[in-house]
Amino acid sequence: MSKNTLSINSHWKVKLAELPLQSRLCWEHSLRRYSTMRVGGTAACFIDVLNCEDLSQLLPFIQQYQIPYFVLGKGSNLIIPDTGWPGIILRLSSNFEDWHIFEEDHLVCVGAALPDVIFAKRSVPLGWSGVEFLIGIPGSIGGAIAMNAGAHGTEISDHLKTVWWMDMDGNQHQGDRDSLEFSYRSSPLNAVSGSIITSALFQLKESDSQTVKSHMKQFQSYRETTQPTKIPNCGSVFKNPPGHYAAKLIESAGLKGYGIGNAQISEKHSNFIVNQGNAKAADVIALIELAQDTVWKVHQISLEPEVQLLTHAQC
Repeated sequence: MSKNTLSINSHWKVKLAELPLQSRLCWEHSLRRYSTMRVGGTAACFIDVLNCEDLSQLLPFIQQYQIPYFVLGKGSNLIIPDTGWPGIILRLSSNFEDWHIFEEDHLVCVGAALPDVIFAKRSVPLGWSGVEFLIGIPGSIGGAIAMNAGAHGTEISDHLKTVWWMDMDGNQHQGDRDSLEFSYRSSPLNAVSGSIITSALFQLKESDSQTVKSHMKQFQSYRETTQPTKIPNCGSVFKNPPGHYAAKLIESAGLKGYGIGNAQISEKHSNFIVNQGNAKAADVIALIELAQDTVWKVHQISLEPEVQLLTHAQC
């Protein structure tokens, strides 16, 4: 969205404050703590959206006034610019963290804001298998579905049965897994395309608590051993190109441990960038671009970001 358009529609802030919402509006709100990378500026308006009723008001409003918006999950695969965000950040919470089980069919219905780790942990006492890999993904269910998150040979779409989403007119939709086209780290449902996931139904498998717990411990141990879990990072930076591993390509290009400012390509895992102190988003983005350019020069292979770069070009 252009600066001119934003200027013309600057009265949206007054109109937004007049909406009968249960959700609270926060103006000029810092986004840094909402990113696992711990970078980023402020948002013109930040809203913790409590329920579908508020969301169904906000989305048509955003569309009417052409306001730049972004739906924020746990911020685990996101780089927020130092300049912040000129419009609205929506973060689903409260009712969007619901959890319901249907024991006879091993079905679990969860809200889009439920953390992946919580979903994994709650499957243990049930003795239901299928989502143990989520223990190593520090995001939310909505984001995991939107990017078809996966690990250890499993993708979240493998166990998805039904998903519900809302369009920009505030209308609710639902679709079965088989009617949606999921692929590697991609789905047809995301906020950029105007489809905001609100909840989902999963079909898990009968197992036993001890086995499920054991699998989770293995996945958690692997993550802690191979990834820089103790320092702020944004998760896997690049998708693995077909037939290759991004980390190996970056390391063989001589970039492991390379830093710009306080951002560094991790010495533990080359497909991670870590914040060593007070890194800027610009430092992280510069490292991403350096890795892409260098890997292309050395290997003639393109690295496609898995991490999302929140830019004003999306407005």
